[in-house]
Amino acid sequence: MNYVRANWHCNNTKNLVDRKILKSLMKRDNYHGLIHFFFHLSFIVLTGILLEMSFGTLWIVPTFIIQGALLAFLFAPLHECIHSSAFKSRNINRIVGHISGLLILRPFLYSKYRHMAHHTWTQKPGYDPDQVHFPRSLKEYLAHMSSLKIWHRLTKNLIALASGKISEEERSFIPNSEIRLVVKEARLMLLAYVGILIISIWFQSWLAVYLWLAPRIVGEVALRAFRMVEHTGMEESPNMLANTRTTETNFLVRALYWNMPYHAEHHIFPNVPYHALPELHKYVKPHLSEIGQGVLRVHWNILNKIVTKQSSKLT
Repeated sequence: MNYVRANWHCNNTKNLVDRKILKSLMKRDNYHGLIHFFFHLSFIVLTGILLEMSFGTLWIVPTFIIQGALLAFLFAPLHECIHSSAFKSRNINRIVGHISGLLILRPFLYSKYRHMAHHTWTQKPGYDPDQVHFPRSLKEYLAHMSSLKIWHRLTKNLIALASGKISEEERSFIPNSEIRLVVKEARLMLLAYVGILIISIWFQSWLAVYLWLAPRIVGEVALRAFRMVEHTGMEESPNMLANTRTTETNFLVRALYWNMPYHAEHHIFPNVPYHALPELHKYVKPHLSEIGQGVLRVHWNILNKIVTKQSSKLT
């Protein structure tokens, strides 16, 4: 990668917010993040108890789905800790980041460097490691939403990292000085999972499967639905006002996803902590090329475009 960041990202966002206002929005604290993370984990525990109690009843279905979503959306605190914006304390960011990553099977350090590459090369084909290309068919759309490829990549990457295998693409965004730590983290994660497996077998318990692993796997579908709307169908250009989509949602969704529906605001000013994004949105909103009116509406529009393109090809 011979490009530098300035060659890809436009400079049309510098004067969107007054410097004094932006400085106040960038202030970080430990209070917001700790309270938010506490409630997130508390709801996971509470829903887990309800899931255990609901076995043998029809309540198991909604409870299982809710548990899956709560677990999968631990990606949100992981994401915030990647940016060191969830907490003022660097140590708390690291600790919460590692805990969240362990629970959702995503190594914190590896995710950090991969995500930084995503921010550097947002929507640049062949450079953005997390770019979701616009689906060419309904089959491709459903394949992405199923999350099967995601789970294949996550498990393959974790095993490869633990084996010390780093691909050329990964070497492009993981600093050489950090490779040893990335490998060590993957090995410790696998060791933790093996430990959970051994304990489960010893006590002949399926708790870890139906209260954590199974809901986590199914919950990825919900996370895919949200992550897909952030960039899919947006410009493959350096213009951050047009290559990222902010989506208007309700309070519960914003709380679950730690305000990440304000995604364009986050990409333009990644140093602004999540709890200040609603305020930042007021200043950035008039300049955005597109604002999604709800996650379902965005997906409906994506599906309409897919069907329209397929129909035009047939005619």
